[in-house]
Amino acid sequence: MWLVFVCVILLVTVTLMIASTVIWRRYRPAVPALVPQPAPWEKEGGLDLTMPTGGPAAIVEPPQGARLRPAAPSFGVAPQLLDDVAKGLAKIPPFPQAVLRIMAELDSTGSSARSVADILATEPVLTACLLRTANSAGTGLRRDIVTVADAVAYLGFSTVKALLLRLQLGQMFRDAGGGYDSQNLWVHSMAVAQAAEELAIRSGRADPQLALTAGLLHDIGKVAINSQFPDTVRELWSDNHPADESFLAREHRLFGADHAFIGGYLASNWKLPEPLIQMIRLHHLPREIPLNLTVESRRALFAVYIANQLVKLRYVYCADMEIDIIPAAVMTDLGLPMETERLLDARMMAIISRAASLGAETSDPRPRQNAA
Repeated sequence: MWLVFVCVILLVTVTLMIASTVIWRRYRPAVPALVPQPAPWEKEGGLDLTMPTGGPAAIVEPPQGARLRPAAPSFGVAPQLLDDVAKGLAKIPPFPQAVLRIMAELDSTGSSARSVADILATEPVLTACLLRTANSAGTGLRRDIVTVADAVAYLGFSTVKALLLRLQLGQMFRDAGGGYDSQNLWVHSMAVAQAAEELAIRSGRADPQLALTAGLLHDIGKVAINSQFPDTVRELWSDNHPADESFLAREHRLFGADHAFIGGYLASNWKLPEPLIQMIRLHHLPREIPLNLTVESRRALFAVYIANQLVKLRYVYCADMEIDIIPAAVMTDLGLPMETERLLDARMMAIISRAASLGAETSDPRPRQNAA
């Protein structure tokens, strides 16, 4: 009897399974065909610069006079400067001690506009230029800015620090003509410094002051070769090179190293802090050189790297200027949004524009002799 009962149960179960399968096949909803989804950097018309290196070549339309550099530079771990280049860099004066003293005061937690002004008062050229720049930036104020303390308070410590470095170092490197426009180089560096500070603040993971300082000094190698080797620099824009050769590759061919390595070399001669030396040397993130930096230095470097590209999108400072593609890992490390338009928002564009205008206003206020 029990055997008959089990057989009936099995028969009913099998019948129900067959019936449910038939019903499901007949009335199941239509499943759309699978469509490949675009990668993040391919969305919205390919306008995102945060595409990892190695993807589509056309990511964003660079501004007129600029072009994309589709891959990180690759020149070997230890470039060798040409002998005459090393000798030329050795002739550059040491880093001004007055700058180090004022920078230390600006970075001190106990500093004030008055304490900074007291140190600046020992540098009359800096004082005159700072007052002039503050009054130019403060057009429309009810009263003129007549004291250094007021200028420091109005401009802010970060801007004063950037102006200070730009002024002092600008006096050490004279424009020999025919290469980069040194004024445009400093304007670019001022904007990168302020943008890097803003990115570090937004990230919350990087030191804003370290990013600011590294941002202002990141292209010091260009300033140096522009001043010391004008004839060689002119060859960067000559027709005697392959059409697809990047500026970094040309520098490497002409000088034995690119401007990033040369800038780090000069910073080492100046005995600047080691993290700052490495940040200058690595600011183009060369592929084969590991970023053996502390977490703090690495993230400040990444802020400078991103700021450099954002400023280039807003301000073309030389012919055939090259824009690097930002690796996604850089954005992730800083916790910043992947979309370029979210980084280059109204506030960032205002910061870049203000920094560029201040950089353009800043020059040596001493009277210059006319050319003979």
